[in-house]
This record gives sequence, C-alpha cells and structure tokens, in this order.
Amino acid sequence: MRRRRGKKKQAEGEIINVEQAAEGLEIADILREFLPGYLKTHNISAQQWRVLNAIENCRTHQMGYHLRECEVCVYQEWMYNSCQNRHCPKCQWAQQYDWVQKKLAELPRAKYHHSVFTLPDGALYHLMIMNKKVLYTIIFKSAAETLKTFGADPKHLGAKIGMIGVLHTWGQTLNYHVHVHFLVTAGGLSDDGESWISSKYGDKFLFPVKAMSKVFRGKLIENLRKAYKADELVLEGKLENLTSPPAFEHYLRGIAKHIFRVNSQPATKKPEKVVKYLGGYMRRVAISNSRLERIEEGKVVFRYKDNRDDGKQKLSRIDGEEFIGRFLRHILPERFVRVRYYGIFGGRYRKGNLAKARELLGGLEEKEEGTQEGEQEIYAPMCPKCGEGAMIVVEYIRQPVSILWMLVMMMTTTVKYADTS
Repeated sequence: MRRRRGKKKQAEGEIINVEQAAEGLEIADILREFLPGYLKTHNISAQQWRVLNAIENCRTHQMGYHLRECEVCVYQEWMYNSCQNRHCPKCQWAQQYDWVQKKLAELPRAKYHHSVFTLPDGALYHLMIMNKKVLYTIIFKSAAETLKTFGADPKHLGAKIGMIGVLHTWGQTLNYHVHVHFLVTAGGLSDDGESWISSKYGDKFLFPVKAMSKVFRGKLIENLRKAYKADELVLEGKLENLTSPPAFEHYLRGIAKHIFRVNSQPATKKPEKVVKYLGGYMRRVAISNSRLERIEEGKVVFRYKDNRDDGKQKLSRIDGEEFIGRFLRHILPERFVRVRYYGIFGGRYRKGNLAKARELLGGLEEKEEGTQEGEQEIYAPMCPKCGEGAMIVVEYIRQPVSILWMLVMMMTTTVKYADTS
C-alpha cells in the first residue's frame, strides 16, 4: 500500500535526534564488559566476530542514521540504523511481522499441528559442535522424512502433507539443546492433487508420537552413516577415535540407545494463531534482552523458565565469560537456512500445491475493514507526537565505521547483515 505524505511543514525544533539509549541491560552491554577478557583465553571464528560486532554496534552511531517522518503531522526524528543480524535480539520484530503476514497470505485454511523433534542432550554434543552445518541439515532432513513417511502411509493418512520447520539450538539457560519446531498440516492433498484428505486422528494428535520417535531416531542414524561414508564429517580432537568404520558404527549403536523425543500438540481450530505462534519461534534468538536482569560481581543474572518445576520463573547467575561462551554456541553457520519448507509447502510444485490447497480449503488472509484487494500492509511505528500517523523512513545516512570493523568485514564476507533464513 503506497503511503501518501502531505507537504512538509518543517519548523525549528521539529527534527530531533533520538539517541535510543537502552533502558535495561542488553547483550551488547555484556559483550562490552566481558568480551575482552573472553578473547584472552578463547579463539572465535570470523563468523562469530561478525555477529558479535553487529550486535555490539546495533543502533549506535557506527551503523549510521535514518530519518523518519510522520505521514500526518510531518514530525521528524533521527534514529540509529539496526544491524539486521538474525542473532541480534533487537532486530527481529519487524522481520517476524513480515514473515507472518506473508504466510497468512499464502497458506491454506487447514488445521495445523505444532510438532517438536528433540535430540537427546549430550549424545551428539561433540559431533554437533564440530559439524554444525552438516548435523543441523541432517536433523531437518530426518524429521521431515519421518513426517512424510507417516503422512504417505494409508494406515495413518495417505496424503501429501505440508511442513514448515524452524531450528532452535538452545534451552532456557542458554544450554545446548537442539530441536526443530514443525508446523504441519492436519491432513494433505491426495495423490492426484484433486482432494484434501483430513487426519484420521481428528484434532487429538498428528501421528503416534512413540512410533514417530523411533522412526526419527532410525532415519537420523542412517543419515549420519551416509554422511560418514561420504566423508562429510570432521572427526578431529575428541572425535579422532571415530575415524575407523567399526568405531563409528559402535558410536551409532550407542546413540540408538537414547530416546529421541517427539511432541505433537493437538490441532488448533484457529490456524492463524499457529502461524503467528511459529513466527515467534522463527525469529527468536538464544536469549532476549528482556530476560537480562543485571551484572554483579563478574556474573550475569538472567531470568529463565524452569519447565521441570511447573514453568516457574527463576534466576540464573553465571560468569560473564561463560555467558559469552554459551551465546557463541548458538551462532549459526554462515548462510545456514534455519527455516525450511517441505511437502506441499516446498519443492518445484509448491506454487501449484498451495493454490490447489487454498482452492479446496480457502486461505488464511486477514483483511482489515477498508483494505482493498492487492494492497500490502506495511508495518511502521506510530508517531509519538500526534499518535495518528505512521513514521515512514524518508532518508538514510550511513556513517563511516571503525578500522577494526572494516578489517573484520574484510576477513569474513562482503555480504552485509542480511538474514539468510
């Protein structure tokens, strides 16, 4: 939707410079406090350097400025630019909003299940740390193959389902807890693509979770075996003892003894809420600034929800350098896509499958009263002066950055802080 602005009525004092000072503790504050000490005893990758610099300089003069103007009263204000890095806790809301609106416009009005595939903590830790990109891809592939296997089985459904997966690697205390969230249709297109087949289990559950857990474990182990045979795994340091085929097979047998948990929530009767819910998961970072409490005596204090104690809110206190180490574990490999689409939501026939599903079931579009067909909703903050108009960006000014910043960028990549998910 094209926004129209009236003639400027600029007067003295109407344009202001907003410093955007944080009201509470931020990740950037913790980095400034503890990163120098952490770097004395730890090495970090160029990718991690790039992410930490982006977070530390986000919405500061290092990123430059932009001018926003109210479309009604023409009030103006200067704001610092955001880094737009997908690991930054301050740069996710607008992207999340855009993603949700896009999905609401293209997904069919089906019922959806929220399913979570979780790896056993510790069982694959060292292999995962050394091979993040390969292992994360295997987790996605194994979970998607599991869902497609049950969906295609006439005993359970006998249809082509749609899936959207989102990777998370953290728990509430920043521990390394790898799992994948899936939004899955409670039904699917028939083989001929002409009808929609609803779930045989109603709204109660998607497929039997115990059976899915076993299949997921089997597919993941088989995919690990294929990666090993294709020489895709780095087996160094603590993993050197796994280089021989017999040793790796023994390692896989040990993994098979663990439980791979699968959780599937009942289908929602309001699918729009599920899309918005998943949108929150999609843009979530390891820890938000809102959970940070304070820094005291070299420790970072933050809130977390203890799921083992009825979800009670508790405080965790860890050394500042340990906090940085935990945060670094959750920085994704460069260009790794953490949101993936499968079944009728992915592949070369995605557009046709989505169109047919919307034809059979209707769409999820939420049109506001007075909004015309084809108009695009644009998110913009409201004017702090008149409270009626939206603040629209009218000018960008990029400031030169520090020499250290330029060196880091030259060492890493020419790609700016675009979110590749």
